[in-house]
Amino acid sequence: MAVGSHPLPHPFFRPERTGAAPLIGPRELKALLDGPSPPLPLDVRSADERRLARLPGDVHVPIDQLPSRLATLPHDRPIVAYDQFGARARQAAGLLRDRGFPLAAALEGGIDEYARVADPDVPRYDLEASAADLIVRQMPRRDTGCLSYFLADPVERVGVLVDPGIEVAPYLALLHEGGFSLAAIVETHTHADHLAGHTRLHAATDAPIWVSHRSPAQYPHRSLAEGEALPFGREELRVLETPGHTRDHLTLRVGDRILTGDTLLLGSCGRTDLGDGSPDLLWESLTEKILRLPAETEVYPAHFGAHHALPERYVSSLGFERAVNEALQQPSRAAFLTYMTEGWPPKPADFDRIVHENLAE
Repeated sequence: MAVGSHPLPHPFFRPERTGAAPLIGPRELKALLDGPSPPLPLDVRSADERRLARLPGDVHVPIDQLPSRLATLPHDRPIVAYDQFGARARQAAGLLRDRGFPLAAALEGGIDEYARVADPDVPRYDLEASAADLIVRQMPRRDTGCLSYFLADPVERVGVLVDPGIEVAPYLALLHEGGFSLAAIVETHTHADHLAGHTRLHAATDAPIWVSHRSPAQYPHRSLAEGEALPFGREELRVLETPGHTRDHLTLRVGDRILTGDTLLLGSCGRTDLGDGSPDLLWESLTEKILRLPAETEVYPAHFGAHHALPERYVSSLGFERAVNEALQQPSRAAFLTYMTEGWPPKPADFDRIVHENLAE
């Protein structure tokens, strides 16, 4: 079953796996719920999460209580488990099918994606409100399919901007309206598909630009290396060096979240056949760094959507990506290297120009 379709080689599909609980997309579930024989939505989140939003006609059984409450659920009606972003729902659906509920499935992408693409009347998760000690604001750019990130300490009103785009007005407005100061501008890597806004943002705010110590950047900057911390207020970004998509690639960890840039995308990973990329290094970054983090780690990528042949999703979990990500399904290093070196589209015509401009003073 395809997450979406796209004419490029290497479509980002959801692989069928023996024994895996089936996934139902948001629009498919909405059609079923509006139909004559709707499935039973099963909310497996905590009570606190449920207060924000719920699906109509659902039943609430937190996932840790599910084994003891199976007798309350129907065996003869389809059940669709759901949570915030999809990882726990998949676990719940698997448990149900193992315990004699053959019609159980999971909502792909969780209620957040359902609210975004299928039913605007369902409230979306407010990422600022979901973590009292940390503001996380995703700032999508639909013209390029890119995601920038603003992270801030809500008490000290100090933040960082990660991977800003060339148009900096939205970032400056966010800082002004929220009364934030900007501690740092961080680039996860040298971008080749869009013009970056780090130098413009630095000129407007005087915030320092931070990049990997491996970066060939010509503009004034400060360097980050493995294990270092970049503080902002009471919070800090922890640095993982994850070369592969580019040699200067960083993954940034804050609490139980990782900003993965192009190292790990939702459904696949960044190409390595352009510039100074290396599939060997990417394999090591994924297996030795990223995949050693807990399954509940939330994944925030730098790209989304059809522009990059990716799903229209902004957030995932590491456990979910382990289960369904096409790149992570490769059974061996050799298979991964083949996957990363065969069948990709040609190098974009303006690749060298964009890289040059993003590195220039």
